[in-house]
Amino acid sequence: MPNHLDEIERLPEFIALTKARRKIVMPLAMVSIVAYFLLILIIAFSPDTLATSLMGGTFSVGIALGLGLIFLCFIVTGIYVTYANNVIEPLVATVKKKIGELQ
Repeated sequence: MPNHLDEIERLPEFIALTKARRKIVMPLAMVSIVAYFLLILIIAFSPDTLATSLMGGTFSVGIALGLGLIFLCFIVTGIYVTYANNVIEPLVATVKKKIGELQ
């Protein structure tokens, strides 16, 4: 069985697939990384800020930021899943079809 890897990499559909994936992965990864690092920097350089009560009780800025980070991760995951289902998966199916034609 001949190796068609070079042919696959030159397919316009494969190139479109890699561009579509890169288009969504890099921005979402950067949003996640920046959010995590900002929280860590606040913990490191301004821990008193995190202890500030928001409603006069035990609900603090730190808890709110932690929950916000968790919700941000859910949002980022939802955005990626929606994009993958609507854009990436059809491109994968097209590339698979083209690969089948090469064999």
